[in-house]
Amino acid sequence: MARVIIPSPLRRYTENRREIFIDAPDLANTMERLFDRYNGLCIVREQPALLSIFINGQLVKTNQDEWSHIGLEKDDEVSLIIPIAGG
Repeated sequence: MARVIIPSPLRRYTENRREIFIDAPDLANTMERLFDRYNGLCIVREQPALLSIFINGQLVKTNQDEWSHIGLEKDDEVSLIIPIAGG
């Protein structure tokens, strides 16, 4: 069961949960189950450029169409990161 880490700006859509455990075989199914469970995250689904995904600290450099090729193990950590610009 992968642990999905939710960034602070998105926690209002996940009942203020910092982490969510999802049992799925790959990144595509994990994200789909996350989006289905928390409908408010549709903003991320509709605008995937708003999100960077890391698995066990490694940046996922593929687009959404390739997520089904990224298998997950039961102890993997999937971190959702929202890029923030500033100056």
